[in-house]
Amino acid sequence: MRIWFDADNGPHVLVMEPLVRRLVEDGHEVRFTARDRSSTCELLDLYGFGYRKVGKGYGKGWPRKVVGTIVRAMGLARVMRSWHPHVCFGHGSRALPIAARLLKVPSVTMYDYEWVDPVLFNWGCRRILLPSVIDDDRCREAEIDVQKVSRFPGLKEHLYLAGRKLDSTVADDLGLRPDSLHVLIRPPATRAHYHDSKSETLLVEVLKLLREVDDLQVVFLRRSDDQLDYLEGFDRDKVVIPQRVYDGPSLVAAMDLMFSGGGTMTREAAVLGVPSYSFFRGRRGRVDEHLENKGCLVRLQSADDVRAKVLLEKRRAPVTLPESRAVRDHVIAQILAAATP
Repeated sequence: MRIWFDADNGPHVLVMEPLVRRLVEDGHEVRFTARDRSSTCELLDLYGFGYRKVGKGYGKGWPRKVVGTIVRAMGLARVMRSWHPHVCFGHGSRALPIAARLLKVPSVTMYDYEWVDPVLFNWGCRRILLPSVIDDDRCREAEIDVQKVSRFPGLKEHLYLAGRKLDSTVADDLGLRPDSLHVLIRPPATRAHYHDSKSETLLVEVLKLLREVDDLQVVFLRRSDDQLDYLEGFDRDKVVIPQRVYDGPSLVAAMDLMFSGGGTMTREAAVLGVPSYSFFRGRRGRVDEHLENKGCLVRLQSADDVRAKVLLEKRRAPVTLPESRAVRDHVIAQILAAATP
């Protein structure tokens, strides 16, 4: 079977890697298209996947995003038309369902934050894959077409963390001192449609707290160069700015704690057992609620929370990797099933 994967954002590559490797092992032919933003292409290079580059960042504002999505969809259809894929898969790629409709190819999407706009997925996808914690009532509240939903047994992070081989050289490559407190910070996605500027206010408060720690190294994983302005006044010997793309889970596993204004790395840390603090101030999703209720994730909602809830100490417990491949196998089964009417 010919299966088309569209990587629209960097974290999507992590989800797709184990799916593609298993599908190829089983004799299927796979091709990638990729949007050139957020280290998407660099991660595909890191994992050794070939791809066709289609589109890049759209910029801020709904008009640009709408036009960019349509233009990219037409580009996707153009470059994939001659290959005649049997089915396509994306992790929240909005251009893919449009392109799939143009090519009359069944489309499957997967995502884990229910408050994204579902209109294109409801209209253009044969199946919508969601974590089991997002139930029918939440789907209806979020206006997701329940008839198209298939739930996988766990979280998306279980898919690619199960049995994963972590790169133990990351800490040395970054120049981290063994006895220092290692803190990973991922700023908010300021160009995302769900962004709330309160996240940036909380990031400032987190950095204020960290400035007070003597033996500390902050790994600041910027989304764009302008976010480096947040580090003004920070001692340079306390800051590490990664100069290349790393395997995300391996980077998280090298840390003592994690702060993020986004979603994926926050949840990776929670699943791995790395203390995880979220200052994301958009509408709270069911997955984060689930992890918070389990005590794996701490949500920071105010400056007082930053002072009261954050525990700055070396992590003693080793990371723990999930063992079950159930999420991977479920997603693959849904992709293959979507190829038949």
